[in-house]
Amino acid sequence: MARYPRVECPVCEEHYAGVPTRRTGMVSVHDHKRTPRALVLCEGSMSQVPVRDAIGWQDELPEPGTGEAPDVLTLF
Repeated sequence: MARYPRVECPVCEEHYAGVPTRRTGMVSVHDHKRTPRALVLCEGSMSQVPVRDAIGWQDELPEPGTGEAPDVLTLF
């Protein structure tokens, strides 16, 4: 599984996922809004920042359907 960096937005200084780019050692800040209900993205969305500035790393989520099947529950 791949590990993805968490990076700081250079504009709003919040932490978001880093999206891999073609440039070595750089990631793009994931699209985000300044306020949750706004229709306008933050100016720092998709700006490229160095991976060395990552504040943490997150594991990739597993694919649905991998692993054991859940037990079937009977209600009555």
